[in-house]
Amino acid sequence: MRIGGKLAGVALITLVAAGCSGSGSADDSASRPAGTAPPKSGKELPVAITSAEPALLTVTTLSGALPPEPADDAPFTERTLWELRKKTVAMAGTPGKTSATCEGGKVSEEPGATTWCTVTYEGQEVTWSIEFEKLTDDLNSYDITNAGQAVLTAKSVYGHFWKEYNGVSKHLRCDKVPDVEGVAYDQHTGHHCQYVSTVDGEARWVDVPVSVGEHGVVFDNGRSPESS
Repeated sequence: MRIGGKLAGVALITLVAAGCSGSGSADDSASRPAGTAPPKSGKELPVAITSAEPALLTVTTLSGALPPEPADDAPFTERTLWELRKKTVAMAGTPGKTSATCEGGKVSEEPGATTWCTVTYEGQEVTWSIEFEKLTDDLNSYDITNAGQAVLTAKSVYGHFWKEYNGVSKHLRCDKVPDVEGVAYDQHTGHHCQYVSTVDGEARWVDVPVSVGEHGVVFDNGRSPESS
């Protein structure tokens, strides 16, 4: 008997629950603050974010972006590789071509053993470790841990920024983000988005750093895309 990975990523799909929930609909737009004209001073980022992103994955659409899930009685390595692909695609936030391999060709189930496996998403590699721990004679558990790599996609950045901030300001912009980019896990990517905030009657651009965590894109307020 085994207990599934205790990883922080056990709830990985939480991230994609935000998906395409209707942000940017007529009702959403009508509920946004009227705002003011964009600031005449300050650096304006190059990409205007004006609508929702239909390619964002949701709990419902995530499974369609992956190969069929292995059966419960499939080899452990096969099931683990599928789970790692699922975590990586959920992190990227949009569908993409994936493959996955493990060192030595399989995941070691020996107590205390650690196996490194790599998922390739649209050419970008994300490495995970699977570590087994022996609890009793007939009970093992394993941890799945990200090795410090993440995938960032432009559609995920733009789509989630719209979803989270279109109710804050009608003026939203972002850096020009590559279609797909390998970045450090849970660290500032060097990219920003921005919205307009009015303070003491003066409209100002507010820059928001972009990072990627367990549940995908995170902005500087520390929130992953919210569930609908």
